Amino acid sequence: MTQEVYSINSKQRIFLLFLIFVLADLVVINLFDEYAREYFYLESFTDSIFMALILQILLKFTIQIEHKIGNFFSSKTGSVNLIGRILVTWALLFGSKIIMMLVIDIVLGDGIQYFGPYHGLGIFILIIISIIFTEIIFKKIFFFFIRLKLYKLLIIFYKSISL
Repeated sequence: MTQEVYSINSKQRIFLLFLIFVLADLVVINLFDEYAREYFYLESFTDSIFMALILQILLKFTIQIEHKIGNFFSSKTGSVNLIGRILVTWALLFGSKIIMMLVIDIVLGDGIQYFGPYHGLGIFILIIISIIFTEIIFKKIFFFFIRLKLYKLLIIFYKSISL
């Protein structure tokens, strides 16, 4: 009997992280929908799935742009470049939240509503911050499983119940 070797390649790792992050986003979004209904309302669970997918794609795109800006400014020295990097990064990160909010509003239409100061921008930014912290926690847990090769236990468990 030969022993099977289980490993996760980089494409599988990216897919798993994307899936984990979308599910984490889904949990955060639905918790806000459930417990902060006076500030944030989703019409259906399907809307929250679309919102989680859109946010995940737009957040990753924003992070890539931020890294490119950081690389551009890191090659330069001086306080003017440091201030420029801070201002441009802040403008990108803040402006991207408004763009994300508009894209979600266009896609979901009346299925999503924000209430509160600045037409709900405050609650939207709070949702994004919560999503980012949740993703950080889930990413640490994911890489903990990978480092200790605990995913092999899950594979063995899955194979044992699927027979």
